[in-house]
Amino acid sequence: MRYLYFMLLCGLSLNAQVDIGSSFESPLRIDIIPSGTFGELRNNHFHAGLDIRTQQKTGFPIYAPFDGYVSRIKVSSFGYGKALYIDHPDGITTVYGHLEAYNGDIATFVKERHYSEQNFEIEMYPKKNELKVKKGDVIGFTGNSGGSGGPHLHYEFRDTKTQQILNPLAYGMSAFVKDTKVPIVNSVTVYAIGEGALVNQTAIPNQLTYKKRGSNLFVDPIKAKGLIGFGVNSYDESDFNYAKNGLYSIEASLNGELVYAYIFDAFSFSESRYVNAIIDYSIYTNTNQRVQKLFAEKYFPLSIIKKDRNKGLVDVKPGESYSYKIVLSDFHNNKTTIHIPIEYSPLDSKHDPKENVGTFIDSGKEYIFEKDNFVVEFPSGVFYNDFYLNMSSDERRLSLHDSSVPIHKNITITFDAKDISNINFDKAFLGRISKGKTEYYTTRKRGKKFSIRTREFGDYTLIDDLEVPVIYKPSFSEGELLTNSNRIEFYIKDDLSGIESVAGFINDKWALFDYDYKTNKIVHLFEDGIVSSGKNEVSIVVKDKVGNEAKFQTHFYIK
Repeated sequence: MRYLYFMLLCGLSLNAQVDIGSSFESPLRIDIIPSGTFGELRNNHFHAGLDIRTQQKTGFPIYAPFDGYVSRIKVSSFGYGKALYIDHPDGITTVYGHLEAYNGDIATFVKERHYSEQNFEIEMYPKKNELKVKKGDVIGFTGNSGGSGGPHLHYEFRDTKTQQILNPLAYGMSAFVKDTKVPIVNSVTVYAIGEGALVNQTAIPNQLTYKKRGSNLFVDPIKAKGLIGFGVNSYDESDFNYAKNGLYSIEASLNGELVYAYIFDAFSFSESRYVNAIIDYSIYTNTNQRVQKLFAEKYFPLSIIKKDRNKGLVDVKPGESYSYKIVLSDFHNNKTTIHIPIEYSPLDSKHDPKENVGTFIDSGKEYIFEKDNFVVEFPSGVFYNDFYLNMSSDERRLSLHDSSVPIHKNITITFDAKDISNINFDKAFLGRISKGKTEYYTTRKRGKKFSIRTREFGDYTLIDDLEVPVIYKPSFSEGELLTNSNRIEFYIKDDLSGIESVAGFINDKWALFDYDYKTNKIVHLFEDGIVSSGKNEVSIVVKDKVGNEAKFQTHFYIK
């Protein structure tokens, strides 16, 4: 069934998928223990691949799982860091993220491009005949580069033509992952949806109690009226693994009929941010727990939703009783089942209705608000649900609602600084205040008008950055003779707008310095052939995002 689904979804032939899926080898020669699974609910996105633990180490060889050619290489300080893309026959692309280094001809190709462009941040699209690989070739080494939170390999499958992201477990990787454990449930929540709806005499979301018997959870009967929906906070474990991974599927049925279902076989990048629509975002912002809703207050055409009857809602009517069941599954078909009996209750609410405060926002409309010297623009379709907006401002600060409401597309904030005098306009930007610090946003300037685009509510202010970046803690002393070193290192930081660019020179020649923003470290390897015997002059130039520049000069000796 899974292969048939993929054939219809991705446009690949059934025979091709069976053949290539069974022929793909593991990219690592160590135990495959996931630290993240496909479709996992992450911050503002669904996880796009399989994260494989590397024993808290870097440097494990990565092997080509099948014949193909390198179609893309990207080196970045952020995101996937050092990333590699290989196109394979029958329309599959594999992606490798957070590498420590490339290998062989690929490494040579990348290094030459760094020096020809004189930039650490590069992106290339080699031709089909430039970097061919055979199954089993070492293509690189595992690392912790880019936005990685620890050593691991991010391993991804895509449809080459559409760039739709595919579940690696469906393409041979399930054979390398041992999983005999059923999914774990942290909480079950029920919601009263719409006017007049109640659950256990309240319109406030209820966290339900239950008893566990094996892989079955039995919820105490709930009494309700009107439209109600359910949500679940859960995770999956695999053998020899303490990670809390995402599920493969969640299916909800009412009186034996399937009414709502998620299945993470594939999705597109354009769908990824909708993760904020399918979780209770208010609970997430307050507790950091993701309750996955098994209903939708508004319709979103997501490919991961395989069944959607009545938006997943249950209409509890007088004289009726219902049996609601939630089945949570991992890819290896381990299941946990939640049983929820529902009965109609005519009783009114025990609580006074909550009074809405603010300006009503219809999520399907566009709005422009003016507040003192601020202008805020909401295009249509920016929000997932209707809500009441709160906004206030003072001299140069805008308080725009709060972070409990997610934003799907960019909104625009403009500030007219015509009344502001005590600021350096050349070094100023609009930033978001978060945890006592100001987060930089790329700011468009027209005279004294400053505009940004953002997908976050919160407090925004105009601020200037007058401090240059700091270059510090070189790995050698001024004039030191280096006898057993194969590299030099520096640390860099900027406490306000952030690092925009780094350039290093040795003996007046541009030299490649790898930059890791997580550790603030830049590293140059002597294997590049820039250093020479005798005295070596080093110059580091760092610019921040408003143009402040710092320079650091020193020298060392090599025998």
